[in-house]
Amino acid sequence: MATVGGALALAGCTAGYQGDRGEGDDAAAVVEAPTLAEQGFPATVCDEELKPGGIVAIGEPAFGSVAAWPDDPDGYRPLTDDSTVIGLSVDGEARAYPLTVLNVHEIVNDEFGGPVLVTYCPLCRSGMVADRRVDGEPTTFDVSGLLWKPPGIYTAASEKDGRVFSDRERGVTNTGNLVMYDGRTGSYWSQMLAQAICGTQRETRLSIRPSTVTTLGEWRTAHPETDVLPPPASALVDPPVSD
Repeated sequence: MATVGGALALAGCTAGYQGDRGEGDDAAAVVEAPTLAEQGFPATVCDEELKPGGIVAIGEPAFGSVAAWPDDPDGYRPLTDDSTVIGLSVDGEARAYPLTVLNVHEIVNDEFGGPVLVTYCPLCRSGMVADRRVDGEPTTFDVSGLLWKPPGIYTAASEKDGRVFSDRERGVTNTGNLVMYDGRTGSYWSQMLAQAICGTQRETRLSIRPSTVTTLGEWRTAHPETDVLPPPASALVDPPVSD
């Protein structure tokens, strides 16, 4: 069971630098350094429009017991004690977010100990859990349909500081990563960096929430009464209690 979460310490590169001073120049030319988005790939991500459809984030999720999980959910892998989950615990209550659901939807906008954002990028095997606020106000996040590869040094720093985590021992894969956008400002956010890369929130970082990546069996051992996030279309009705 691996517990993750930590302070954000990644600074964007936005400062300018002075160019060479030519003869007769009264002042050195100032050339702006590339933004964080321009340092990744594609460098033009901020110029790309949203690509709606396909992956749909979950809003206002319903939860239920493990026993309420559907036996054969269409489009989702079965849930077993060996299934990997992202676990959150708040004031003695616990919730498990199975990767079988996050693999399909990638983003869950929840309310648990405050507005919380639970994310997973299957391409990068990267998870990130954060406070779901922008400019101090709750907002929802959705999948942009875009991918962006952060510079390797930023990815390594994000993983080292516990802002992003993986469900495998060798860690995240630095490849095309989930780009999220928030409903409040429309800014683009790197899931792997937990940081805005485009828009009015550029250089802003999300506040990371403590979470655990583990198996459902291990999570249930630590939190026997845990709730679990089912596939969104499932009717969450707990089975009747036998006499």
